[in-house]
Parts: sequence; C-alpha cells; structure tokens
Amino acid sequence: MTGRGDRLDWLDAAKGLGIILVVAGHVWTRGPVRDAIYAFHMPLFFLLAGYVAVPRPARACLLRQWSSLAVPYIAFLLTLMLADPVIEHLRGHRPLFADVSQAARAALLGGTELRGPFTIFWFVPCLIVARLIQNLLAIAWPDPRDWRWATAMVAASAIGLWAGEASDYSPLGLLTVPIALLFLWLGALWRTLPEDRWLLAVAALASAVLLGSGLLAPLNMKVGDYGTPGWSLFAAAVLSLGLCWVSRVIPWRPLRALGRMSLVIMFLHVPVIHYLAPYFGQSVLFAVSLIVPACIASFLSRVGWGRRWFLGISGSGTHRPSSTGIPSSRTGDFLSRLRR
Repeated sequence: MTGRGDRLDWLDAAKGLGIILVVAGHVWTRGPVRDAIYAFHMPLFFLLAGYVAVPRPARACLLRQWSSLAVPYIAFLLTLMLADPVIEHLRGHRPLFADVSQAARAALLGGTELRGPFTIFWFVPCLIVARLIQNLLAIAWPDPRDWRWATAMVAASAIGLWAGEASDYSPLGLLTVPIALLFLWLGALWRTLPEDRWLLAVAALASAVLLGSGLLAPLNMKVGDYGTPGWSLFAAAVLSLGLCWVSRVIPWRPLRALGRMSLVIMFLHVPVIHYLAPYFGQSVLFAVSLIVPACIASFLSRVGWGRRWFLGISGSGTHRPSSTGIPSSRTGDFLSRLRR
C-alpha cells in the first residue's frame, strides 16, 4: 500500500478521471464509448467512498453527512431552481417547472422527480442514505471481512436488483441505495488489503479485455437499471479498480485538481450542457462543461459563504473545493475527515 499522501493523490486523480467520464457520458449520449462509460462511472464513486469510510458514532456521522453533503445539495438545487426560469426566459423557452407547487414537489421528492438540468441530483441523497446505513453496520461489524457483511450484501444486492426490476421510480435516489451500499462495502473490503498492486494490475488487464469484448451493458443506477443482473455489477467493480490502477500510474496534477472539485462539477455540468447544447458542438460543450464548474468551484473556495453553503466546508481557513462525496483530505468535507 502506498503512503497516505500518495494514496490521497491517486484517489483524487481517480475522482478526476471519473468526473471527466461522467461529463463525457452526458455530452456524447450514444455509441459504444458512452455505453462503456455507463458500465461503471457511477459505481466508481461509491467504491471510492467506501474505500475511505471508517465507522463513526451515529450522530456524528449524521451531522457530517448533513453539513458536508446535504447542505451543498440543497444550496445548489435551490440556486438552480431559481435560475432556471430566468435562463429559460432569456432563451425563449418555458421553464422546467410550470409553477411553484410543481417545483416544490420536485425539490422535496428529488431523485427521478428531477430531470433536465437537475438529473444528476439523485446521487448525493443516495450516497448520504447509503453511507448512514454503512456506518451503522460498520459500528456493529467493524471488519468488512466479517461473514455477516457478506451475507448482508448478498441480501442488499438481491433487494436492489428486485427493486430495479419492479420500478424505476426513485424519490431521493432511494431505489439505488441497496446497490450503492454493495459498492461502499466493496470499497471498504478493498481497503483491508495490505497490498493491492496486483489486484489493481489484474483489474486493469481485465478491464482492457472487457472493453474490447463487447460484453459490457450500460448501467443507469438512477432508475435501477443494472444491465445484465450480477454480471454488470461485477464488471463495474472490475472497471472501477482498473481505472484506479491508471490513477496510481498517472496521478497527474490536473486530474487531482478536478477530483477535488468534482462535487461542484457533478452538480453543475448537466445544467451547462442542458442550457448550452443548442449553441455548441459536442467537443466545445464537453470542455465548457468542465471549465465553467471548475471556475465556479475555485471561486466558491475563496469566499466564506461559498465554502460553507456550497462546498460543505466549515471554518474560515483556506480550503480546496470539495468533491463528489469522496473528497480528499484537503477539501474539508465529510469523507476527507474519515481518513485514517
């Protein structure tokens, strides 16, 4: 295992690669590249969240989720909901929500009730709930290698696959929680390995084979679509570990920077795509969808209200922008404080 600083660098780089793939998958919405991205891009973030998670007292964990993830979620959601009618009026379009009551209902229910520029907002509430459940189980069973964890995760997988087949309705992203919990556990299980170089190298080789095989099925976790049951989840785990091997080999500074900003990019890239798609080609749209949120994240990190309400960072010190629920130790959000 690498040292703490190296580990955090590659973790940030993995999140940077992951958020690039998330943006690319929302810009190029058809074709084999998009399908390959959708085979693992969201499981990756849950896996990384599980890797850095350690048990906390239930109340402390709840407060941490609230301040570092729920508060930014609410702040970005309300800001974008207020901005949407103004932007659509300037574009000559109708706003997404016909009236205040419809907007309020969508904001309260979240998940699949949020579409268009808000479509990615299912991720954070799902992560919060899954993390709270993981934390409670980890208090009872501190070692993720405990057989009770494996039994519970088999049950969670069965429930998640059944629920995904039964419905695509997901208020607050709750439909996805059982499968998110599975990947959180896999990340925690990975963390127990004293040496993981060979695991990641084998996963990278297997990823290359999978990507060239045509056997991958895209996942849409938001609506409980898990591709080929069982196989697609296994493939998602392998591809996620393969990407982490890449981030270990090339933990480039730009990737690490994007990783630390990935929460803001996660929230804002879809609105950028939604509002600007009619005016730009896909390559330009891809670049703008990364650059604009990154600039906003940089600005927010420099003002107290931005750090507190939009980045989930308390205190008045200098911090880097936060990430998609799997922040580095230098961002100040909840999982950064869960590192060892």
